[in-house]
Amino acid sequence: MTDSLPMLLIWLAAGFLLAIAASSFITPLVIRGAAALSLFDSPDGARRLHAMPVPRLGGVSVFLGASIASALVLSLAGDTLFPGGISGSDARYLAGIFCGAALLFFIGLVDDIRDLSPGAKFVAQLAAAAIAAYGGVRIESLTLGYGVGADVGVLAYPLVFLWIVGVTNAYNFIDGLNGLAGGIAVVACATLVVVAVSLGNVVALVPTLALAGAMLGFLRFNYPQARVFLGDSGSLSVGFLLAVLSLRAVETPGHSVLGIVPMLALFVPLLDTFLAVIRRWLRNVPLTGADARHIHHRLLALGISQERTAVLLWGIAAAMGAFGLLIALTAPFVAASIAMVGLVGLSVMVIYGTNLLSYHEFIVAGEVLISAPSRFRRVISDQIIAQDAHAQIEKARGLEEIDSILSVTARRFGFLQMRVVDPHVTDQKYQSPPDTWAWKLEYPLRAGLRANAAQPYLLAIWCSADTIAKPYGAERAAKILAPALERWLVAGPRDELVVADTTVDPPNLRKRASSSRRTDAGREKRL
Repeated sequence: MTDSLPMLLIWLAAGFLLAIAASSFITPLVIRGAAALSLFDSPDGARRLHAMPVPRLGGVSVFLGASIASALVLSLAGDTLFPGGISGSDARYLAGIFCGAALLFFIGLVDDIRDLSPGAKFVAQLAAAAIAAYGGVRIESLTLGYGVGADVGVLAYPLVFLWIVGVTNAYNFIDGLNGLAGGIAVVACATLVVVAVSLGNVVALVPTLALAGAMLGFLRFNYPQARVFLGDSGSLSVGFLLAVLSLRAVETPGHSVLGIVPMLALFVPLLDTFLAVIRRWLRNVPLTGADARHIHHRLLALGISQERTAVLLWGIAAAMGAFGLLIALTAPFVAASIAMVGLVGLSVMVIYGTNLLSYHEFIVAGEVLISAPSRFRRVISDQIIAQDAHAQIEKARGLEEIDSILSVTARRFGFLQMRVVDPHVTDQKYQSPPDTWAWKLEYPLRAGLRANAAQPYLLAIWCSADTIAKPYGAERAAKILAPALERWLVAGPRDELVVADTTVDPPNLRKRASSSRRTDAGREKRL
């Protein structure tokens, strides 16, 4: 920090108040301009929960308010803030974050006026991250508390890009409720200011305070009743600024990043994004798609009002930010103990919260993971049983033997019965027990025998809900057994036998059997 501490504080306070004033003055102009151009965000009853169309260009006032305040303070108080003049690296850093934020601001503005594809916005985010990295935004090492951190080596730039793009999108996702994104940004900026003051990172203080002030000025028009929304011009640029400012604000004198602070300062949007990505992956839907299952949507579904939902999430964000400061600004051994206890608490909170918010995707995934060992063993067992039956079917000497093999195999699987049936024969000669609810899987045998028939022969599997057999087990068994049965039916029986009405009785097999019987009768007569 500088020797003229009072003047430094005065200028920092001036920048903060100037940003509030600028944003408060510009926002009404933006509202009138957006209304004149009919640039509204219309309600849809699902994700967009407001009752009336609302202008969506609030990002203009936030970006301009923060930029004007930062530029004036840096130009007028440069000697006070940076004795001896601002260094080249600091000037390059400020230029990098401004250019990156400006790029995303204009991309978001275009998206607010004319929708852009997710791919185009993602490319813009990568470009903004590259500009920031060129300007000196870096992650050379990570640490929990003070001291030398762990060197990340070749992961330095990938981590920077991942952090910037991730936080930018996370903040964009959380902007779905009146005042929510604005309050989250103010809380995050307050956390970063405390750390930046403690570590003497003056270069991050000015834009961070300016961003907090601009967001506070905007919040007057966004909460509790929204007269304007941030729009993508605001959410993308503010998310980018939070990402890059957080890395510089928490940088130690040894150039290590106190990773726990920005992660906890932005805990709410990061958690919401993490849950959204996992949810969409489990549902097998595009990760970039939109849905109405974000944290704030689930809280609203519990009957909590929009205003209280926003305040609740602000409170969680503030608590997590304070927790991050507690870890970062205490002695290392104390920080480690707090971190361990906090990790357990966070895990419990996330597990309980996902159940409370009815994220059944995670409940189902948890049940699958818990049952995975037994399911894995069952799959292997089913494969072995089916392969055993497959080998026996290939050596079967007649259809009666096929029936016997399938009956024994059905019991090993836990099925009620398995049989090859002709759909033209009504009497299948199998009835499930009267007290058993049964379902039946019919798997077509479409080999050469009946390839042109309207109704092919079937491998029928009867299962009960009271057994350990499941539908996927029956299908898995049928897929292995069907090829062996089809090949056997094409080749015909290996021995002479009387074909039962209850089993497959292909015409060519019946013909072969009757021909063999006539031949034997002729031989007996000649003798």
